[in-house]
Amino acid sequence: MPDTLLIKDLAASCRIGVFEWEQEQSQPIWIDLEVAIDAARAAAKDDLREAVDYGRLVTIAKQHAEHHRFRLLETLAEGIAQLVLKEFKTPQVLVRVKKRALPGVDHAAVEVVRGV
Repeated sequence: MPDTLLIKDLAASCRIGVFEWEQEQSQPIWIDLEVAIDAARAAAKDDLREAVDYGRLVTIAKQHAEHHRFRLLETLAEGIAQLVLKEFKTPQVLVRVKKRALPGVDHAAVEVVRGV
């Protein structure tokens, strides 16, 4: 990725997991996004219309996580990646989804890179 917009540790609440108890109530997850951008084009005009609106990016990712149920982190990460590619016409996105999953482990994570 030449220029990159980074979102780190976007907190969301999600029904995710393979066990029934995980689907019964939302649990905290964290999302990292790395979106390929053309920072020079946006900077040249100092215009949001030439940039990726990271407020909208955060809203789209969080809403996807909070309004669907998932069994796998992979499914959530893939869904967010496809939305970002479609909505922002970026050539590449990295999505990392993290959750607390096991005692003694800070988090489990899945990272996908999609695009050209």
